Amino acid sequence: CSLAHLTIFEWSSLLPCEKFNLNTSAPELINLSIPSFELTLGPTVAIIFVFLVIEIYNLIAWYYGNKYMDKNFIIGIPVRDFENPMTRLSNTLNKEERIELSKSMFLNIVNSFDDENVDIYCITNNSSVVDYCTKNKIETFKAKNSGLNNEINEFINLTKNYSAWTIVHADLPYVNRHYAKVWIEECLLNEIIISESKDSGTPIIGGNKFINEFQYGEKSFIKHIELFNKKNINYKKIFNKELSFEVDDINDYKDLIKNQPRGFRKNSLLSSPDRIRTGVSGLKTQRPRPLDDGAV
Repeated sequence: CSLAHLTIFEWSSLLPCEKFNLNTSAPELINLSIPSFELTLGPTVAIIFVFLVIEIYNLIAWYYGNKYMDKNFIIGIPVRDFENPMTRLSNTLNKEERIELSKSMFLNIVNSFDDENVDIYCITNNSSVVDYCTKNKIETFKAKNSGLNNEINEFINLTKNYSAWTIVHADLPYVNRHYAKVWIEECLLNEIIISESKDSGTPIIGGNKFINEFQYGEKSFIKHIELFNKKNINYKKIFNKELSFEVDDINDYKDLIKNQPRGFRKNSLLSSPDRIRTGVSGLKTQRPRPLDDGAV
Protein backbone atom coordinates (compact mmCIF):
# COMPACT_ATOMS: atom_id res chain seq x y z
CA CYS A 1 0.00 0.00 0.00
CA SER A 2 1.34 3.47 -0.86
CA LEU A 3 2.20 5.56 2.16
CA ALA A 4 0.49 8.59 0.63
CA HIS A 5 -2.91 6.82 0.82
CA LEU A 6 -2.73 6.03 4.55
CA THR A 7 -5.06 7.89 6.90
CA ILE A 8 -3.88 9.64 10.07
CA PHE A 9 -5.04 6.64 12.09
CA GLU A 10 -3.08 4.24 9.91
CA TRP A 11 -0.03 6.50 10.15
CA SER A 12 -0.20 6.50 13.93
CA SER A 13 -0.35 2.71 14.02
CA LEU A 14 2.73 2.50 11.84
CA LEU A 15 4.86 4.95 13.82
CA PRO A 16 5.91 2.55 16.62
CA CYS A 17 6.88 -0.08 14.06
CA GLU A 18 10.09 -0.12 12.11
CA LYS A 19 8.62 -1.10 8.77
CA PHE A 20 10.26 1.93 7.20
CA ASN A 21 13.03 4.33 8.16
CA LEU A 22 11.73 7.70 9.32
CA ASN A 23 15.21 9.11 9.07
CA THR A 24 15.04 9.00 5.32
CA SER A 25 13.91 12.19 3.68
CA ALA A 26 10.87 10.89 1.80
CA PRO A 27 9.08 9.16 4.69
CA GLU A 28 9.94 12.07 6.96
CA LEU A 29 8.39 14.49 4.51
CA ILE A 30 5.26 12.37 4.24
CA ASN A 31 5.11 11.94 8.01
CA LEU A 32 5.21 15.69 8.48
CA SER A 33 2.74 16.67 5.78
CA ILE A 34 0.13 13.95 5.35
CA PRO A 35 -1.28 13.88 8.91
CA SER A 36 -1.61 17.68 8.91
CA PHE A 37 -3.29 17.57 5.51
CA GLU A 38 -5.76 14.88 6.68
CA LEU A 39 -6.60 16.73 9.89
CA THR A 40 -7.44 20.02 8.12
CA LEU A 41 -8.90 18.83 4.83
CA GLY A 42 -11.26 16.21 6.27
CA PRO A 43 -13.46 18.57 8.36
CA THR A 44 -13.38 21.20 5.61
CA VAL A 45 -14.60 18.76 2.99
CA ALA A 46 -17.30 17.55 5.38
CA ILE A 47 -18.53 21.09 6.04
CA ILE A 48 -18.58 21.93 2.33
CA PHE A 49 -20.42 18.69 1.56
CA VAL A 50 -23.08 19.37 4.22
CA PHE A 51 -23.49 22.93 2.96
CA LEU A 52 -23.96 21.75 -0.63
CA VAL A 53 -26.48 19.12 0.43
CA ILE A 54 -28.50 21.73 2.33
CA GLU A 55 -28.43 24.14 -0.61
CA ILE A 56 -29.48 21.44 -3.08
CA TYR A 57 -32.28 20.38 -0.76
CA ASN A 58 -33.48 23.99 -0.41
CA LEU A 59 -33.35 24.43 -4.19
CA ILE A 60 -35.43 21.29 -4.75
CA ALA A 61 -37.90 22.30 -2.03
CA TRP A 62 -38.21 25.77 -3.55
CA TYR A 63 -38.88 24.36 -7.03
CA TYR A 64 -41.45 21.81 -6.01
CA GLY A 65 -42.91 24.14 -3.40
CA ASN A 66 -43.60 26.82 -5.97
CA LYS A 67 -44.84 24.28 -8.48
CA TYR A 68 -46.97 22.06 -6.28
CA MET A 69 -46.91 22.76 -2.55
CA ASP A 70 -47.25 26.50 -2.06
CA LYS A 71 -50.48 26.99 -4.01
CA ASN A 72 -52.77 28.82 -1.62
CA PHE A 73 -55.86 29.32 -3.76
CA ILE A 74 -58.28 26.78 -5.24
CA ILE A 75 -61.04 27.27 -7.79
CA GLY A 76 -63.89 24.94 -8.67
CA ILE A 77 -65.83 25.31 -11.93
CA PRO A 78 -69.02 23.24 -11.97
CA VAL A 79 -69.89 21.81 -15.41
CA ARG A 80 -72.87 19.48 -15.70
CA ASP A 81 -72.24 18.40 -19.29
CA PHE A 82 -71.60 19.56 -22.85
CA GLU A 83 -74.31 17.37 -24.34
CA ASN A 84 -77.15 19.88 -24.57
CA PRO A 85 -76.10 23.14 -22.89
CA MET A 86 -77.79 26.54 -22.89
CA THR A 87 -81.16 25.23 -24.03
CA ARG A 88 -82.74 28.68 -23.77
CA LEU A 89 -80.69 29.65 -26.82
CA SER A 90 -81.93 26.72 -28.91
CA ASN A 91 -84.06 29.01 -31.11
CA THR A 92 -80.96 31.02 -32.00
CA LEU A 93 -78.08 28.52 -31.90
CA ASN A 94 -78.15 24.89 -32.86
CA LYS A 95 -76.80 22.21 -30.55
CA GLU A 96 -73.25 22.19 -31.96
CA GLU A 97 -73.03 25.99 -31.75
CA ARG A 98 -74.22 26.01 -28.15
CA ILE A 99 -71.67 23.36 -27.27
CA GLU A 100 -68.93 25.42 -28.94
CA LEU A 101 -69.95 28.58 -27.11
CA SER A 102 -70.20 26.76 -23.79
CA LYS A 103 -66.71 25.28 -24.16
CA SER A 104 -65.28 28.65 -25.19
CA MET A 105 -66.63 30.35 -22.07
CA PHE A 106 -65.39 27.52 -19.89
CA LEU A 107 -61.85 27.76 -21.29
CA ASN A 108 -61.95 31.54 -20.86
CA ILE A 109 -62.59 31.08 -17.14
CA VAL A 110 -59.73 28.60 -16.83
CA ASN A 111 -57.29 30.80 -18.75
CA SER A 112 -58.29 33.91 -16.81
CA PHE A 113 -57.62 32.34 -13.40
CA ASP A 114 -54.59 30.31 -14.47
CA ASP A 115 -51.66 31.14 -12.18
CA GLU A 116 -48.74 29.30 -10.59
CA ASN A 117 -50.29 29.68 -7.12
CA VAL A 118 -53.81 28.64 -8.12
CA ASP A 119 -55.26 25.14 -8.42
CA ILE A 120 -58.17 24.92 -10.87
CA TYR A 121 -60.60 22.02 -10.95
CA CYS A 122 -63.61 21.30 -13.10
CA ILE A 123 -66.31 19.82 -10.87
CA THR A 124 -68.14 17.22 -12.91
CA ASN A 125 -69.33 13.63 -12.96
CA ASN A 126 -69.81 13.62 -16.72
CA SER A 127 -67.38 11.39 -18.63
CA SER A 128 -67.38 13.56 -21.78
CA VAL A 129 -66.49 16.65 -19.74
CA VAL A 130 -63.71 14.70 -18.02
CA ASP A 131 -62.34 13.66 -21.42
CA TYR A 132 -62.48 17.26 -22.66
CA CYS A 133 -60.65 18.50 -19.56
CA THR A 134 -58.02 15.80 -19.88
CA LYS A 135 -57.43 16.82 -23.47
CA ASN A 136 -56.96 20.45 -22.37
CA LYS A 137 -54.86 19.54 -19.30
CA ILE A 138 -57.49 20.70 -16.80
CA GLU A 139 -57.81 18.87 -13.49
CA THR A 140 -61.22 17.40 -12.64
CA PHE A 141 -62.98 16.60 -9.39
CA LYS A 142 -65.46 13.75 -9.41
CA ALA A 143 -67.77 13.73 -6.40
CA LYS A 144 -69.18 10.60 -4.80
CA ASN A 145 -72.68 12.11 -4.67
CA SER A 146 -74.65 13.40 -7.65
CA GLY A 147 -76.30 16.80 -7.92
CA LEU A 148 -74.41 20.07 -8.27
CA ASN A 149 -75.06 21.24 -4.70
CA ASN A 150 -73.75 17.94 -3.31
CA GLU A 151 -70.78 17.92 -5.69
CA ILE A 152 -69.76 21.48 -4.77
CA ASN A 153 -70.20 20.90 -1.03
CA GLU A 154 -68.05 17.79 -1.27
CA PHE A 155 -65.42 19.73 -3.20
CA ILE A 156 -65.34 22.57 -0.65
CA ASN A 157 -64.96 20.14 2.25
CA LEU A 158 -61.71 18.88 0.73
CA THR A 159 -60.10 22.31 0.24
CA LYS A 160 -59.37 23.30 3.84
CA ASN A 161 -55.59 23.28 3.27
CA TYR A 162 -55.84 26.33 1.04
CA SER A 163 -55.86 29.95 2.19
CA ALA A 164 -58.92 30.82 0.11
CA TRP A 165 -61.33 29.33 -2.42
CA THR A 166 -63.77 30.20 -5.21
CA ILE A 167 -66.67 28.55 -6.99
CA VAL A 168 -67.34 30.18 -10.36
CA HIS A 169 -69.84 29.43 -13.11
CA ALA A 170 -68.46 28.53 -16.53
CA ASP A 171 -70.66 31.01 -18.41
CA LEU A 172 -69.15 34.35 -17.34
CA PRO A 173 -67.81 35.65 -20.67
CA TYR A 174 -66.52 39.01 -19.38
CA VAL A 175 -64.08 37.59 -16.83
CA ASN A 176 -60.47 38.26 -17.83
CA ARG A 177 -57.07 37.99 -16.17
CA HIS A 178 -57.33 41.44 -14.60
CA TYR A 179 -60.63 40.74 -12.83
CA ALA A 180 -59.53 37.23 -11.94
CA LYS A 181 -56.41 38.58 -10.24
CA VAL A 182 -58.32 41.24 -8.31
CA TRP A 183 -60.95 38.67 -7.32
CA ILE A 184 -58.28 36.36 -5.89
CA GLU A 185 -56.77 39.24 -3.89
CA GLU A 186 -60.22 40.08 -2.49
CA CYS A 187 -60.86 36.46 -1.55
CA LEU A 188 -57.60 36.29 0.39
CA LEU A 189 -58.57 39.42 2.35
CA ASN A 190 -62.27 38.77 3.03
CA GLU A 191 -64.29 36.04 4.70
CA ILE A 192 -66.75 35.90 1.80
CA ILE A 193 -67.22 37.85 -1.42
CA ILE A 194 -70.12 37.14 -3.70
CA SER A 195 -71.89 38.41 -6.81
CA GLU A 196 -75.54 38.22 -7.87
CA SER A 197 -76.96 37.42 -11.30
CA LYS A 198 -80.18 38.89 -12.66
CA ASP A 199 -82.19 35.89 -11.40
CA SER A 200 -80.54 36.15 -7.95
CA GLY A 201 -78.23 33.27 -8.70
CA THR A 202 -74.61 33.09 -7.56
CA PRO A 203 -72.25 33.37 -10.56
CA ILE A 204 -69.15 33.51 -8.36
CA ILE A 205 -68.47 33.18 -4.66
CA GLY A 206 -65.32 32.77 -2.59
CA GLY A 207 -63.30 33.93 0.37
CA ASN A 208 -60.97 32.82 3.14
CA LYS A 209 -63.75 31.35 5.29
CA PHE A 210 -64.88 27.91 4.22
CA ILE A 211 -68.60 27.13 4.20
CA ASN A 212 -70.22 23.73 3.81
CA GLU A 213 -73.73 24.77 2.81
CA PHE A 214 -73.27 25.93 -0.74
CA GLN A 215 -76.40 26.81 -2.74
CA TYR A 216 -76.73 26.62 -6.51
CA GLY A 217 -79.21 27.94 -9.04
CA GLU A 218 -81.97 30.55 -9.04
CA LYS A 219 -82.39 32.50 -5.78
CA SER A 220 -79.19 30.94 -4.43
CA PHE A 221 -77.75 34.40 -3.73
CA ILE A 222 -80.61 35.15 -1.33
CA LYS A 223 -80.11 31.79 0.40
CA HIS A 224 -76.41 32.49 0.78
CA ILE A 225 -77.06 35.89 2.35
CA GLU A 226 -79.53 34.34 4.78
CA LEU A 227 -76.89 31.78 5.73
CA PHE A 228 -74.21 34.44 6.27
CA ASN A 229 -76.48 36.55 8.45
CA LYS A 230 -77.52 33.52 10.48
CA LYS A 231 -73.92 32.47 11.15
CA ASN A 232 -72.55 36.03 11.53
CA ILE A 233 -70.25 35.65 8.55
CA ASN A 234 -68.93 38.91 7.10
CA TYR A 235 -69.47 39.18 3.38
CA LYS A 236 -68.91 41.64 0.58
CA LYS A 237 -71.09 41.88 -2.51
CA ILE A 238 -69.43 42.58 -5.85
CA PHE A 239 -71.47 44.54 -8.41
CA ASN A 240 -69.20 44.42 -11.46
CA LYS A 241 -70.87 43.18 -14.62
CA GLU A 242 -67.73 41.22 -15.47
CA LEU A 243 -68.34 39.03 -12.42
CA SER A 244 -72.12 38.77 -12.55
CA PHE A 245 -73.18 38.63 -16.21
CA GLU A 246 -74.16 35.14 -17.36
CA VAL A 247 -75.39 33.99 -20.76
CA ASP A 248 -78.70 32.45 -19.72
CA ASP A 249 -81.16 33.54 -22.40
CA ILE A 250 -81.51 35.24 -25.78
CA ASN A 251 -81.31 38.74 -24.28
CA ASP A 252 -78.00 37.89 -22.64
CA TYR A 253 -76.73 36.54 -25.94
CA LYS A 254 -77.74 39.74 -27.73
CA ASP A 255 -75.90 41.75 -25.08
CA LEU A 256 -72.85 39.54 -25.55
CA ILE A 257 -72.86 40.15 -29.30
CA LYS A 258 -73.19 43.92 -28.82
CA ASN A 259 -70.38 44.05 -26.27
CA GLN A 260 -67.98 41.34 -27.24
CA PRO A 261 -65.13 40.52 -24.87
CA ARG A 262 -61.73 40.72 -26.51
CA GLY A 263 -61.12 36.98 -26.18
CA PHE A 264 -64.33 36.16 -28.06
CA ARG A 265 -64.00 38.45 -31.07
CA LYS A 266 -62.62 35.67 -33.24
CA ASN A 267 -65.47 33.36 -32.26
CA SER A 268 -67.70 32.85 -35.28
CA LEU A 269 -70.74 32.56 -33.02
CA LEU A 270 -70.33 36.19 -32.00
CA SER A 271 -69.04 37.73 -35.20
CA SER A 272 -71.92 37.19 -37.61
CA PRO A 273 -74.37 40.13 -37.88
CA ASP A 274 -76.80 37.83 -39.68
CA ARG A 275 -77.26 35.62 -36.68
CA ILE A 276 -78.98 38.38 -34.70
CA ARG A 277 -79.38 41.63 -36.54
CA THR A 278 -77.84 43.99 -34.04
CA GLY A 279 -74.72 45.20 -35.90
CA VAL A 280 -71.55 44.07 -34.17
CA SER A 281 -68.64 45.56 -36.11
CA GLY A 282 -66.23 48.08 -34.60
CA LEU A 283 -67.29 47.50 -31.01
CA LYS A 284 -65.05 48.58 -28.16
CA THR A 285 -64.45 46.96 -24.80
CA GLN A 286 -64.21 48.89 -21.58
CA ARG A 287 -60.92 49.25 -19.75
CA PRO A 288 -60.63 47.28 -16.50
CA ARG A 289 -61.89 49.18 -13.49
CA PRO A 290 -61.66 48.47 -9.75
CA LEU A 291 -64.16 46.04 -8.30
CA ASP A 292 -67.34 47.67 -7.07
CA ASP A 293 -68.29 46.23 -3.73
CA GLY A 294 -70.62 46.77 -0.84
CA ALA A 295 -69.21 45.79 2.54
CA VAL A 296 -71.69 44.39 5.01
